[in-house]
Amino acid sequence: MSFIKKLNRKLNKMFDGQVTAHEENGCLVLSGELERWNDTILAGKIAAEDHPYIGLINDIECTGEKAVPVRKPRIEDGVLEWEEPDVLIIGGGIIGCAIARELSAYKLNILLVEKEHDLAMQASGRNSGTVHTGFDLKKGTQKNKYCKLGNPMFDKICSELGVDFKRPGQFLCFTNKLWEPFMFISLLYRKWLGIKNAAIVKNDELHRSEPAINRNIGTALFFPDTGVVCPISLTIAYAENAVQNGVQISLDTMVQSMDTEDGVIKSVATNRGTIRPKVVVNAAGIFSDDIAAMAEDRFFTIRARKGTNIVLDKKFAEKSVRTVVSSLGASSKKKRHTKGGAVRRTINGNLLVGPDAVETINKEDFTTAFQTIKDIMTTHKRIVPGLAEDQIISYYSGIRAATYEEDFIVSKGKYTSNIVHAAGIQSPGLTAAPAIGIEISQIVIEMFGGENKVGLNQQFNPVRSAPPRPAAMDAGVRAALIESNPDYGIIICRCEEISKGEVINALRRNIKCDTIDGVKRRIRTGSGRCQGSFCGPQILDIIASEKRLPLQFVKKGGGKSEVLFGSSKAIMQKRASFSESTDFKGKSDPETEERLRERAKDMLLLSLINRKDDNNNE
Repeated sequence: MSFIKKLNRKLNKMFDGQVTAHEENGCLVLSGELERWNDTILAGKIAAEDHPYIGLINDIECTGEKAVPVRKPRIEDGVLEWEEPDVLIIGGGIIGCAIARELSAYKLNILLVEKEHDLAMQASGRNSGTVHTGFDLKKGTQKNKYCKLGNPMFDKICSELGVDFKRPGQFLCFTNKLWEPFMFISLLYRKWLGIKNAAIVKNDELHRSEPAINRNIGTALFFPDTGVVCPISLTIAYAENAVQNGVQISLDTMVQSMDTEDGVIKSVATNRGTIRPKVVVNAAGIFSDDIAAMAEDRFFTIRARKGTNIVLDKKFAEKSVRTVVSSLGASSKKKRHTKGGAVRRTINGNLLVGPDAVETINKEDFTTAFQTIKDIMTTHKRIVPGLAEDQIISYYSGIRAATYEEDFIVSKGKYTSNIVHAAGIQSPGLTAAPAIGIEISQIVIEMFGGENKVGLNQQFNPVRSAPPRPAAMDAGVRAALIESNPDYGIIICRCEEISKGEVINALRRNIKCDTIDGVKRRIRTGSGRCQGSFCGPQILDIIASEKRLPLQFVKKGGGKSEVLFGSSKAIMQKRASFSESTDFKGKSDPETEERLRERAKDMLLLSLINRKDDNNNE
């Protein structure tokens, strides 16, 4: 019996004939209707098990749940109209920026587009920053291949790009004592996977190395090559080095459609104009299957898997774990396709706990929930009992871009000749990024006829000059820096000891930065215990001064995120439209004025609704 016949029998039995599978252009395609999103995911998982096709496309419609529309840039202009780059890279995450940097070593005209207002805004800026050894990856997978290649590259790449990186190692604790006799077998399995320097650590040695670990845990495997890095810093460093070497980056730029002819992409339409690239690189993360569909090269489906991480205060971290600590048997709710989270000391000194893994229909579901935070803390207290809720200073969620086959896609297009995919890059995607960057760049170069035909960029410089950080300098070096520029002696962020000079430097570097969150992502202002309550107003003022904007035009992030509405509450109360006021200085544009009018109307309507509710309550 054929695979599809067997699969349809299974699907029919489980979903009462609502779902069917068929083959199309060498792909396995699921179609039908299901009410629950989790059932749609389940059908895809069943179909993905050892299927012999090019890829799996899940076209089952979920009738009971609808996805929230994707966030789009508000800008509409023609600045990219008629651009004809050799290579168009779609996606400004760690993968897209790594590819851009590697390709910048060649004589190519490269353009990277990103729909968000900044780089690393999705998965690349919302992960744990762990550089994995791959001890839990299946041999023969793309994940295993690129994780093994990428991990040893981090020392060199971070040195070149001026990014902090450490290898504190990782303890995999065995919380169930019944598993301890299998420890040696587990070690042999990891060595078979290619992890050669793993070791068994027991009892006193374990607790000397990590005193914060539960005393009831007596055995662990130690992986010394596990590292920690700031994923946002690394992504931006890759991008800055790429721009330094000639790459053009366009933010707030969303790909809307593509024109293909005879299996070749002829043009790419965006909200900022139509681009005519020779080669397209799909590094669009959670949206990579949408890009593949536009290019008429769809042979995979990406689904969203949300994970939440919890950030604890540095003061608590100093008395807690020193490495990355994870476990086997810590939770009765252990799920497939997740590492189960960990407790780790980040590169910046905080303690990070999590993440979990939850399937979601929304590709940009960054919400957090009280119960999720509680569950994550409860789970990891079994490994590190000293974790405390009152030390939590922040938490955030990110989306993993998973294929149903649970593996990376690093390949040329199947049906369209001038596209290359770096898709399905979930964990350990950060670890794999340097290797994937090199691999994709080599595929692209071969598409242009090879290195000899393309030629090397003789001005290529792999070294990026990192921004100065006075708090990390020796006293003498710091004093000399402050003498040369007194702004470096003015502390703006007390929690992270960040100076005015560092804020100004972040705003002036070669990747656009003009928001409070943009500064935070680069130099960690507002990342400490007070979460920006002290430094926020000062940073807003510095941005307004540097960018020559009225204070009320400075944004927290992208979109409609102006921090201030007007120059005073009195003006807001007296006028339905702030833009009618002449009490503020600075120039405004029609788009901003219209946005302020809309916000004024919204606030007025909300005020009327609240007043009506108050009257009803009385």
